[in-house]
Order: sequence, then C-alpha cells, then structure tokens
Amino acid sequence: MPPPEGIDIQVEAIVAWHELPAGVPLLWLHGIAPDADQARQLAGRPLAVLRPDAGPERMRVAVAALAQGLDVHDPGVLPAAARGEATDDLRDPLTPRELEVFELLAQGLPNHDIAQRLGISPHTAKFHVAQILEKTGTSRRTEAVRLGLRLGLVGL
Repeated sequence: MPPPEGIDIQVEAIVAWHELPAGVPLLWLHGIAPDADQARQLAGRPLAVLRPDAGPERMRVAVAALAQGLDVHDPGVLPAAARGEATDDLRDPLTPRELEVFELLAQGLPNHDIAQRLGISPHTAKFHVAQILEKTGTSRRTEAVRLGLRLGLVGL
C-alpha cells in the first residue's frame, strides 16, 4: 500500500533540496527544524525555517531576508533548548531580560526606545545590549541580530 500523498510530496521535496546548487537559499516549511545531519547538509546556504501555517507576511519577510543572505528561524519550530540555552555559538546563555532586549534590538530599536518599552533606564538598556554583544561574540548590533535569527533566539 503506498504511503499517503503528503508523505510522497515531502520526500520529493527533501530529495529536491539535496540537488540544489550550493548557496541557493532554502525556505523550510515544516513543524520540525532540520536535524543535525540535515543542518550540516544545509550549511553554506541561507535558510528560513517557518511553520507550515506561517502567514503571508511572515513568508514575505522570510523571503526578503533570504534574498539578503540572512537565515531566519521561527522560534516555534526550533527545539525549546535553543531558546536561551548555551550553545557553541554563545559564550554564555542569555538571561530572560536579555532575550527581551534582544527581541527589541532585532526590531531595530535604539537603546532609548528599548528602555521606554521595558520601563528601564537607557543606561540599563545599553548595558543589556553590551551583554548581548559580548555573549554572542559580535561587535555590531546587526551581527548579533543575524546570529540571534540563526539560533532562533529572536523571531521575525
């Protein structure tokens, strides 16, 4: 008895991405993030990981990010351990407050606006941003956000 039609389609899609030339962006629509083996095979290409029920706006933003060479990961798809846990890409785990600041940083907000949104002083916001840069091993806000998107620490 043949497998359900959805399985065939999924298997064909999985085979198809193996055949793409290196560096070609990939939009991964699945409830489960790529496993370690798949992630190694996908290395070197921009990757957007979204839930299949992602709306048109999220898909538009993800495709625009892919076109810029950025990785995008929907936090709802990644394993829960990826959010705030220490990884090989972080020097130390981010605190819950740092994750809040990181989300606002990813929206492009300056320290003053981050402070207003969270009800903290601009100096404290600046301190949290400095901690995020230190823990991500980056020197610029945009580098930190790119890593945060790749690790699923910040959303779209």
